[in-house]
Amino acid sequence: MITLERAMAEYFRFSRPEFCENNPSIPPIFSASAAALATRMWIQRYVPIPATFYIALIGDPRSGKTAFYHAYLRLFQGTGIGQIPVGSPPAMVRSLKEIQHGYIYYDEVSHLAKLIKAYMGDLLPILNRAYYLDAIEQTRTDSKKSVVVDPEEYFVHVYFAGTPKDWKGVEDQAMGGFVRRTLVLYTRGQIPFFVERELSIEEERRRAQLSNLIRATLRALTGIQTFVSLKGLSPLASRLEREMLDVEKKSMVEEYIYKILAGRLLANLVTIDLDDDPDNITADIIRMRIKSNARRQGVGYDEYIIGEGSYEVRLSYDVTNDSDDNDAKIVDYLPPNFARTTYEQLIRSVRSIAGAPDEITLRNVQRIQQWLNSGGSVVVSKRKFAQQILHTTNPSFYKPVLEILQDAGYIKIVDSMYKGRKVQYVILDTKAKICGNCALFRTDACPRVQKIMQNYDFSNSSDLYQFILEKTRPYDKACDEFEPANAEVEKNEK
Repeated sequence: MITLERAMAEYFRFSRPEFCENNPSIPPIFSASAAALATRMWIQRYVPIPATFYIALIGDPRSGKTAFYHAYLRLFQGTGIGQIPVGSPPAMVRSLKEIQHGYIYYDEVSHLAKLIKAYMGDLLPILNRAYYLDAIEQTRTDSKKSVVVDPEEYFVHVYFAGTPKDWKGVEDQAMGGFVRRTLVLYTRGQIPFFVERELSIEEERRRAQLSNLIRATLRALTGIQTFVSLKGLSPLASRLEREMLDVEKKSMVEEYIYKILAGRLLANLVTIDLDDDPDNITADIIRMRIKSNARRQGVGYDEYIIGEGSYEVRLSYDVTNDSDDNDAKIVDYLPPNFARTTYEQLIRSVRSIAGAPDEITLRNVQRIQQWLNSGGSVVVSKRKFAQQILHTTNPSFYKPVLEILQDAGYIKIVDSMYKGRKVQYVILDTKAKICGNCALFRTDACPRVQKIMQNYDFSNSSDLYQFILEKTRPYDKACDEFEPANAEVEKNEK
């Protein structure tokens, strides 16, 4: 017996050896995706979510991502899981209505960016709604041509391939929701030119055998719908909060942790007998194997018959058990601490570009510009900046961001007094003609400070400082003596 995950891993090694050597963590994610797609999997959380996978393999040319996809997608041939053609939004809705259970594959992300432009953004709302299996409508004046896809009537995964530059172009045009829904995996390495590695006759036969058995197993799994409940992931919450990532990326990591672990759990409960006749593998046989393996390995199992040859299977598992040494645990198949290692893998992938300081800076500069363009105040409190612009309350995230933005000259942070206490304000436009941007602000040459010194007598320097903070507010309109604070800096840089 061999698990579905291991069968797919071996098949990938035979089919795309260089890619698997360079990217050993990617094949298990695709086995999880295949298991989730075949069984129309749902994750049982406080609000159940479909285990839909939107995966983007992003890497340099010749990294092998497209060839890997071809090997992966061939496994769905003859399974009842169809490919939904890429086309205009109306054509895609019609295809969803007809195929219902399948996948969409964009082999060039640059083509997706062109489609987004060509259809004025209609494509992305469709993909966003499909992610949660919401209703999708394509209405026409002629009601006979209108198409309505009901909620949960369909189940679809979406796969992308492209270069980092192309993916950046999609992110620049896409709404935040689309980016959050897509798991971006960055590929490494380059496929050598004129590779002469060939499979032996035995290896070629083994690959063909695995391919046929995997297809038959996926076909059988389409007769089983799965619902998976995972417990014990809450310790990851504090770690995720501390990560230097945007909220959208953190949400993506959280969702895909559940999906990948649930998919891998199932892919390691589904076992394949290498002596099986592919034509004889049925949903009933696979269901019995899942049931036997689950009970043997401490995974909660319930089943219901929903039709002839169709079943509903519910699995529950506490991932805190995955580091135990007991024989009756899922670690028989999965590596120890697979929840933690999967989390770390996702974080590394997201950090590859989204976590880089320049990317964080660029994204937050865009948020500041959006705030100003929508009529937001030029000067806001630090708390308001964190909550309403960065969308976070986690100091470990917003404090470094503030420091980076200020060092880069995008913002300016100044002290002021509010209701008798000192608070910090953030100037979002360092060229605005306000007191806080003046080179004379709170210096002896400042007209407001000079007026204070003439009219008041201070014996205590701390009282003077507090009074100056109260009377020289950064957001006040600049006087006639205004001198841009950044003018001298820009002059020196030139």
